Amino acid sequence: MSWQPIAHGAHVNWAQPEPLKGLDPYLVWADGSGFAPYGGLKPPGKIATLIELKAGKTVSDLVAQSGGGLQLADIPGVYRAPGLQPRFLTAWPTAAFFRRLKTTLKNVVARAEISLPVVPERPRFSPPAAPTCGAAVNRGIQRKTLIGVIDDGCAFAHYHLRDSAGNTRVCRLWDQEQHGAFAHQGVVPKDFGRGHEVSGAQLQSLVDRFTRHNALDEDACYGTADYDRLRRAATHGAHITDVFAGQVPVGSLVGSAALPPTWADANDVASSDEAGIVFVQLPRACLQDPSGAWLDVHVLDALRYILSCADEATEQIIVNLSFGPQRGPNDGTAMLEKAFDELGAEFPNLTLTVAAGNSFSGRGHAMFKLKAGVSKTLHWQVMPGDETPSFVQLWLPQNAHQLEVKITPPGLPASPWIKPGDALVSPDTAAPSCGVIYSPHTSRGNHGTMVLVALSPCFSFKTKPLAPHGIWQIEVKNKAATPLSQPIHAWVDRDDFNLGTMVRGRQSYFLDPLYDPLRYLKSAIDDTPGSAALVRRRGTLTGIATGTGALVAAGYRHSDHKHVRYSSAGPTRGPRTGPSCEAVTDQSRSLPGLLAAGTRGASVVRLVGTSVAAPQLARWVTNGRPPPGPVPPLHRDAQLEGSGLLPL
Repeated sequence: MSWQPIAHGAHVNWAQPEPLKGLDPYLVWADGSGFAPYGGLKPPGKIATLIELKAGKTVSDLVAQSGGGLQLADIPGVYRAPGLQPRFLTAWPTAAFFRRLKTTLKNVVARAEISLPVVPERPRFSPPAAPTCGAAVNRGIQRKTLIGVIDDGCAFAHYHLRDSAGNTRVCRLWDQEQHGAFAHQGVVPKDFGRGHEVSGAQLQSLVDRFTRHNALDEDACYGTADYDRLRRAATHGAHITDVFAGQVPVGSLVGSAALPPTWADANDVASSDEAGIVFVQLPRACLQDPSGAWLDVHVLDALRYILSCADEATEQIIVNLSFGPQRGPNDGTAMLEKAFDELGAEFPNLTLTVAAGNSFSGRGHAMFKLKAGVSKTLHWQVMPGDETPSFVQLWLPQNAHQLEVKITPPGLPASPWIKPGDALVSPDTAAPSCGVIYSPHTSRGNHGTMVLVALSPCFSFKTKPLAPHGIWQIEVKNKAATPLSQPIHAWVDRDDFNLGTMVRGRQSYFLDPLYDPLRYLKSAIDDTPGSAALVRRRGTLTGIATGTGALVAAGYRHSDHKHVRYSSAGPTRGPRTGPSCEAVTDQSRSLPGLLAAGTRGASVVRLVGTSVAAPQLARWVTNGRPPPGPVPPLHRDAQLEGSGLLPL
């Protein structure tokens, strides 16, 4: 397996000194592999991108210096509103824009990173196409409380989401997909130029049309809207929206050893007539990619859409996001996290809640220090039959330029030592199945150096380059005369599947004999203090849950108030110690998960994970209660529990 420099594509200006410095390593890998992990790049070659402008620079400066690689119509109008000068914005530029990042744009753009969904083998949906965007639009919903949900599958006709008059409380719904739902009922939002949006009146018209003798034909209602995400009995978004704003709170659905569930209504602010719901449906092509590579652009646009629904009547805005990637600098400097900070400063009445993540026991995080002249090796188990690309991010200390990396595929010769500024692929540049991009400084974070290890799928029905499955070795060596002052971290990208999507990926993970040496007696539930294990359970918060712009909810078990084994925890590489608090995610050991609304009638379904913790925290805040709540933890541990436990 030979190793060669990566192919020089059209998106990286290789003629510049230190061509990789400050670039997005995922852009370099995509450019050198012909965008194969993303299903290829279709004409006109526009790429969903999150951009951070330098202080004092404007959208006009950005377009003027892009050399034709970016037009005003490629930038959603919400970022071009009169009097608004955001530093973080989304855009759909071409290769000319990226080639100028180190020339005419170097004094305008602080950072830029691509936000494309990874396309698995046998995909059902094509990646989103570039939109044509118009001017900003104000969509005031005339509600005191604006509840925003960014998710998948909104059961807008569900009786838990009705007001006192029996009408839906979903005031706006935007499906971000070009060929998604509501093509016949809605309109393309002019400012974003893609998908279809419908108003609460249009949704209620659908409900009324299929209501006979006080009975609603939900199949016909959702089918007429072409909302195929609601064909299933359960969706992630329907469950989350009910936990957040449904008439029956999750606490009413949970009994105890002595008493059955009460099924009592909430009668709170979150379920009141004054709380209007704005739901943003994420694209299906993105949801089939569990890595979250696509989140930046679609989530920031979703947040801006929700905020455009606020008006003079809006007193508070609470938005819940229960998706998150297992990647990033883990120090609060990821671009989307910094965009959260900007939105919080722009809208003081905004509260954003996110899930901590479910990777505590997933063996997806490693951490170690290196003495002078010493190397350590991570063993990465890549699964057979994996039809999706796999990624590992190594985050090295700032200015640790004497660190080198070597990759050994299973059963094949090792790569040469890879130094800062190198980008190597194997087995050949025309059709690489493995790439290592060692950027001296990356757009993915402000502190430290990132090394990206990228693999093609391990299985395909087509003739294409495949990465070998098995145990890959990632060796890091410190060639400096002094030990590292800070540890090295590594994270494996999520690669299983989202609820209601196809199973194409198989989650890879790190192997370490010291991770759980006594598992044959009883599996460990936490990291062992003083252990020499490289693989860690802690330090696993999602890549958008490590900053200060959002409240972060982890999970605990209701029966004994103990941390659940899947709920991710701190610390981070930055100032955040752990989640903001914990909420109930499991009723008991024998009843994991929580009940909330399905998509039909009075059905309830059980969903497991910290996805259900975040909307509980959002509801708590909506009702005017500061976290964490009155339930004290059994054993105070800020990395696991934050500042305490939320009651049901």
